[in-house]
Amino acid sequence: MVGIREIARLAGVSTATVSKVLNNYSEVSDATKERIIKIVEEVGYIPDSSARALSSKRTWLIGIVYSEHLNIGLEHNYFSGVLEAFKTEVESLGYDVVFISGKDIGYLKRCQVRNVDGVFVVTADMMDTGLTELFDSKIKCVTTDVLYKSIPLVYANNFQGSLLAIRHLHELGHKRIAHIAGPASTIAGKERLDGYIEGLRECGIEYDPSLVIEALEYDSASGYTCMKQFLQLPNPPTAVYAMCDLTALGVVHAINEHGLKVGEDISVVGFDDIELVSHTHPALTTIKQDSKTIGRTLAQILHSSINNNKVETKTLIETKLIVRQSTAPVK
Repeated sequence: MVGIREIARLAGVSTATVSKVLNNYSEVSDATKERIIKIVEEVGYIPDSSARALSSKRTWLIGIVYSEHLNIGLEHNYFSGVLEAFKTEVESLGYDVVFISGKDIGYLKRCQVRNVDGVFVVTADMMDTGLTELFDSKIKCVTTDVLYKSIPLVYANNFQGSLLAIRHLHELGHKRIAHIAGPASTIAGKERLDGYIEGLRECGIEYDPSLVIEALEYDSASGYTCMKQFLQLPNPPTAVYAMCDLTALGVVHAINEHGLKVGEDISVVGFDDIELVSHTHPALTTIKQDSKTIGRTLAQILHSSINNNKVETKTLIETKLIVRQSTAPVK
């Protein structure tokens, strides 16, 4: 097997420089970094220590991978909450965590270089072949964002959350309930839409396709644009269920701009219960995802998987309706 000294000789640099590149230090020039990475890829190099780790030697290091295309971002309250709870739990189990970048040599190679025992994929763009390569490897993985083969998945019960939202609005007398759905390519988007449709059926409300719009992203701009379309209907909805709180905030903006009042003229329900929405005016009724329980559960499942114990492929965490001032009886 080619060693680090040979990589250094081929690249015309010191072994220390090769080590810095493999460990993603920033003080190496881009040109040198690119030359070393190219050689690493050509010879298929994996450090001896990494090879031993892949043969089941424990390093007590967990990788964190972030790969997505919907502009959700790790700064989103939900994902940051899940990540913080996950980090706290794995550290209590004796692990350290490291963020894994897919740049340069790819997720899998970077995980091998860093000798991680397992990986938490926080968000996932399944068009990213580097990510599927990681999922298909022998490295233990868990995720909260995508269903892929037998990779353990922990996430909120989106279907149940939608039922709670529609039941609540129906109890307030609403029958024209619109839904801004998340992208159909996402678990949350599909399951929340399914729950919305089932909720209507359960409440005896006929499904109206003109009251459903699929948003392109989980953001406030999507909520604003979609709500503008609903307000142009001959018979606009009296209530709107948005696929996430950020989208619901965009809905509120559009309603206010139209000269109507949220909670009086049109009721609005979000999903997530991010901290911000309890301080808006009016405060937002929403479906709460238990990010702390999701994060802890992901950590415990990954720990069990690393220890070769049998784990569930899919774990659903129940949601809760949080009623605030953005919903009221229909006029």
